[in-house]
Formats: sequence, C-alpha cells, structure tokens
Amino acid sequence: MDDALVKTLTEKIDSLPEEYISLKQQARKYLRNNSNVDKNETVNIFHRPWVAPFNWGIKLYKGAPPAWIEEVSERTGKVMPDFYGRFLSFVNGAFIYDLSLYGISSSIREKNLLDRSTLQCHDLILANTDWIQEYKVGNNYFHFGSRSYSYTENIGYFFADHKIKAIRKNGKAIKEWTDFSIFLDDEIPIVEAMMREKIPQIDTIDKMPWWKFWKPRD
Repeated sequence: MDDALVKTLTEKIDSLPEEYISLKQQARKYLRNNSNVDKNETVNIFHRPWVAPFNWGIKLYKGAPPAWIEEVSERTGKVMPDFYGRFLSFVNGAFIYDLSLYGISSSIREKNLLDRSTLQCHDLILANTDWIQEYKVGNNYFHFGSRSYSYTENIGYFFADHKIKAIRKNGKAIKEWTDFSIFLDDEIPIVEAMMREKIPQIDTIDKMPWWKFWKPRD
C-alpha cells in the first residue's frame, strides 16, 4: 500500500468520534492489509481473499444525510434511537467481520428492492419490517444489527426499554447495555477472535500466500 492511501484511510478513520474508539482501533489495527476506499467512499479494511475475492474484514459505509435517517422512522413506524441516528450520520452501516450494524441501503430507499449487483449494508427498513419476525421480541423493539453466535444461529441487536440487547431467536437476552460505546467495546473483540480462528493455516512456509505474513498493529 502506498503512503497516500494509508494517509487517506487514516484520516477517514480518525475523523470518527472518539465514542467509537473500539471501531477506530480495530480499523487502524488492520489498515495496512491491502485496504482501500472505493468509488462510493466506502472504507474497506483488511482484504481477505481466502473468504472471497472481494471480501474485506471491515466495511464502513459513508454517513447518511439527515433526511435518510428520518425516513427510517417514517417507513417502519418506530422511533430511531438517538445513539443510532448519530452513528448513521457518520457510518451508514458497517460490517465488522461477522458483526453487522445495519444502515440505509439506497436501493431499498429508492426502489424498495434489494440490489444484489453491489455489496450494500444490511438494511434497517427490512430489518424492522421483515427480519425481526425471526426473533421472539416485542413489536416496539428496534432491530439494528446482528452477529454470528454459533455455526447455526445469529444473535440480533435490538433497542428497547432504554437498553441495547443481544437476543437469541428464542427471545432470550444474553447481554444488555445502556451505552453504545460500551456495547462496541464488548462485542468487537468477540468477532475479532472468531475471525482470527478462521484464518487458514498452511503447514509449509514455501506455500504461504502473502496474507500469512500480515502483522496487526498494536
């Protein structure tokens, strides 16, 4: 990676508020592993060709304008939590390994159709009108994300009763938070550890591809 690209990526990550410090630290840690900024201003960190040719461990989508954020409440009939509306203004959805923080996809917003020709964020409108039905939760719950929990199940992230909740599909809450920053502090290390366990192991050094030599920044 050339110095100019590293500088651009660093500036974009550093521009995020310190309340998202766990996310910023994670992005900085893997920044020099063939990362980039694409034509849509999506920040792509840590290229992982062993997963798929165009897969990155972390994807941070460009922040959404206020009008887009307001439309989520209009179309779902649910109040957008203040902490999440603020997050969307800086990061309109994110993938952090096997953790997804939902955003506002342009194809759903404009055409009410999911465009699979490009990788978009998981959509908040679909999450709160459709995907939420997979979980035994109340209609007032705001569904804003998910992550891998086991080989057969994802947990969902919800906001209800003034708390962020990680909930299994059977409706059991496995953890709760009152602060989004602490939520990120707790959950990001879990998915990072899961990610590192999945990096392929190659026995003979002469067969090792370039990604076996990456060194995460301390």
